Amino acid sequence: MSVYSCTVCKFRYDEWLGDTKNGVPPGVPFPHLAGSVCTTCGMEGEERHQPLAETKYAGLEATYYDQFAGKAGIAFYRDWLLQENEKGPVSVLELGVGTGRIAIELARNDLPTCGVDWSPDMLELAEKKKRRMLKKKEELLELIEQDIHQLELGRRFSHILVPEGLFQQATCRDEQRKLLGRINEHLAEDGVVAIDLLLPPLQEKWSFLQRKYVFPDRMVYQRVEGETSLSRQQFRYTLTYETFLEQMEQPRYRVDRELAFLMPGELQLLLESEGFHILNSFENVPSSQQKAVEQPADGYDMDRWQYGGYPFAEMAAAGTARRWTLIAKK
Repeated sequence: MSVYSCTVCKFRYDEWLGDTKNGVPPGVPFPHLAGSVCTTCGMEGEERHQPLAETKYAGLEATYYDQFAGKAGIAFYRDWLLQENEKGPVSVLELGVGTGRIAIELARNDLPTCGVDWSPDMLELAEKKKRRMLKKKEELLELIEQDIHQLELGRRFSHILVPEGLFQQATCRDEQRKLLGRINEHLAEDGVVAIDLLLPPLQEKWSFLQRKYVFPDRMVYQRVEGETSLSRQQFRYTLTYETFLEQMEQPRYRVDRELAFLMPGELQLLLESEGFHILNSFENVPSSQQKAVEQPADGYDMDRWQYGGYPFAEMAAAGTARRWTLIAKK
């Protein structure tokens, strides 16, 4: 993240916000501050000011993740990997497995999957779902707590999934190349990687609002307010959960997240520079799959709708967020 904290006086500087007290406008990079802001230590001292780490998905964000992520990507990755499995045995590694939305569906269809995430709260939810939904198939899904930037599993996989914009949490080229290096180390010969890109809305500043009943007497509002910086090639959003129980507001949850603004063509060039061969690149936004009213569903059809996506669940329309998927071979 572009928030720096002084290890001596604990002063924090956010590049997106600037510092009103000290007359620093929004958008000024941290190295340009010199000795003009942190009065206790004068902004001096080697490695004294450190960027804060990305906030883990925890608390209400983990609890409500599935509620707002919906079904985005589940059917696509299941169907694609089942086709791949017909060519030869598939072993899957999902980075940023979260609550296991995709991984559990893969295991349900007899595709052995390993899911890695660094959030204990998300993995706890995934474990509960695994026990409930994968009876007699639990061995097909392995969940591991680990930072993907320090990934070290000691084995290789035929397919690696990097869904929901996870790759963009590496906000600079050096971090992105290192992450691709970790991925390469865990791909089998001729292995395939699939990476989802989140493309923010076209406007400089934007917002989304979703709401739904949860558990079932809670009305939850998910507000996403963001801004895009073309000069920095990044976008940032503030996510707020507001929960109402019987019309009474509960404590709010708010978190800031920052992602690289990475276009599909840029990612393609980056992958090719790291030795990957692009197999496919396409906009992965499902169309409405509502069936005609006069055609009643025969029981529950889990694939009837594929709406969702985190944190943006808007359908493709002018100016809204979009998802792009690139598939590349080692």
